[in-house]
Amino acid sequence: MSLFHAKHAKHAKHAKSAESDEAALLTAMALMRSRDAIVGSEHMDPVPGQQPNLSPGARLMRLDDDQRAAILVAELLEGLRFEASAPPEASDSCAILWDGNVLAKIARPSLSQFRDAVEMVGNYAELRPDRIPEIEVQRAELLPFFATILPMEPSRAAAIIEMLYRGLDITTHLVMRVKLALACPRPSRFSDRVQPVIPVPAHATLPSGHATQAFCLATMLALLRDPAAPIEAGDRLYRMACRIAINRTVAGVHFPADSAAGAVLGIQIGRYLMARAGRFDHMTTGSFDGTRFVDDTPAGPIARDFHYQVLQQMVEGTDPSTAFAPVGATVPPAPLWAHLVKRAHDEWVARWS
Repeated sequence: MSLFHAKHAKHAKHAKSAESDEAALLTAMALMRSRDAIVGSEHMDPVPGQQPNLSPGARLMRLDDDQRAAILVAELLEGLRFEASAPPEASDSCAILWDGNVLAKIARPSLSQFRDAVEMVGNYAELRPDRIPEIEVQRAELLPFFATILPMEPSRAAAIIEMLYRGLDITTHLVMRVKLALACPRPSRFSDRVQPVIPVPAHATLPSGHATQAFCLATMLALLRDPAAPIEAGDRLYRMACRIAINRTVAGVHFPADSAAGAVLGIQIGRYLMARAGRFDHMTTGSFDGTRFVDDTPAGPIARDFHYQVLQQMVEGTDPSTAFAPVGATVPPAPLWAHLVKRAHDEWVARWS
């Protein structure tokens, strides 16, 4: 959006708000007059009332969207804990835990690894003319890209969409905490020739927030479709997540290692969220060691790229940087979240109707 159009959009929003306030005031005055006319000073005669007869989940669905979101996010964050190694400024690694179990552990690459990967980021710039429409849209929205794979029309999939947005909320809380601890620099810090085509975010680069969110969405949708679904890089949900992640490198704001770390974290968050709703019962612990995300060559290790073939190696356990291991403990249920996810599952089952 151009600055000219942005200014006019802002003015239009303010004008619409003023019109809405004026209409609300007029309505309030009209209601006050009508009450005076039909009630006046008559004595109040309240009905006896009764105790609530709906479950908490059913009552949740009667709230406004923002109220439901606040409650669900609070429930889903319960039991999660963050730990980080404690050098003076930036941590070498950090972990997110639930009930003492590691959900995800992320270790940052070395500064020299980031520096060596800058040339790879620069090479991705050749794809910018082709990818810029996606890059711009994905700055604000990811769901439409997944909705081209699975049917998610708002009128028929309201609970599915709400479930996914809550997943995005939780992902944002967790990935931002990891970014702050690891404090990894952006590609443009190393070279003014990167020249990103979008504004460089103020927060740290690893893990990529877009990658984390995209892989969380892909995992949630895969498990909604099939609670026993494995991570298959060839699945179009995960291929879309890879493309979204790679687009951030094309834009010049992320390294491939950022995407790899985000993939591990996003998969783990997606699994955890669906496990808390009873849609996944093979919980794992996930780890990513950025210092080992390299390709070994006769001349020595070099910076590694990220794409869906690399993702497949990561989830198969053949990439030394990544591991997914079973966890014996059971994830505690989240009843309110489970109520929403059940509604989402019911929508999925009824998609042919």
